[in-house]
Amino acid sequence: MHPLDLYDQWRRRVLRWLPIRQAFDRTPDDVAPHGSEDWLLEPIDVDEACRLFPHLEKDRAVLQYQRLRLQIREQDGRGF
Repeated sequence: MHPLDLYDQWRRRVLRWLPIRQAFDRTPDDVAPHGSEDWLLEPIDVDEACRLFPHLEKDRAVLQYQRLRLQIREQDGRGF
C-alpha cells in the first residue's frame, strides 16, 4: 500500500469524530451548480462550437461540442 494511502486512512479515522465536513468528501450533488447557473444546460451555441472545433464542419463541430458537454456532465456526476 502506498504511504499516501496509509496517511489518508489514518487521517480519515482520526478526523472522523470532528463535526466538520471536508471539501473533498462532498457528493456531486453538493458541488453541482444551481440549474439557473449551470452552463451545461444552456442551448448549444453553434458559433462557439465552430470556434472550439475549427477543423470540423459546422454540423460535426456541433456534435463534437455536444459530446464534450455530455462527457463533462458524466464526469461531474450531474446526469443527462
